[in-house]
Amino acid sequence: MDRRVKRTKSAIFGAAIELMVEKDPKKITVLELCKRADINKSTFYLHYKSIDDCLQKCLNTVMNGIEKISRRFDYYEMKKDPSESIKKILDEVENNLDYFNHFKQSAFSKNAISAVKKNLVAGIVEHNNFNYEDNYKECLVITFMVSGAIDAILEPLPVFRKDELQQVLTGIIKH
Repeated sequence: MDRRVKRTKSAIFGAAIELMVEKDPKKITVLELCKRADINKSTFYLHYKSIDDCLQKCLNTVMNGIEKISRRFDYYEMKKDPSESIKKILDEVENNLDYFNHFKQSAFSKNAISAVKKNLVAGIVEHNNFNYEDNYKECLVITFMVSGAIDAILEPLPVFRKDELQQVLTGIIKH
């Protein structure tokens, strides 16, 4: 892919995500997104059919990223020693604390959090070759770990006590 195209799509993606966090996605306009991405409308329409097409492709990109992340989690390794995985996740949250605080207050967050949980669970279950019929207990533990960890991280924001959170999550997942 041409560097200019990559740069343009990256600018559009960043602007779309920022706008979805700031306001109801149904109220985002092409003009507003173009202004934020510092592109013109004709450039936007070279890449997307509509604002809905753009936002959907941005969400698909996020979900594909989540799927890649979920494929890194080996269930039995995670149960044995979850500390390193939890540390990486919490480091990422800490580095983007302002974004997560803003995201949590957006109209977009409820549906996005639900989708993230669902996709992470599905990815981890699939990566470990589990299914609900044969690995019911493991699938429940994965669901609990993912949902609990995400809620434990996002609910108390803007308070973020990384060390305490890491200790609690590690203890819960180990057991």
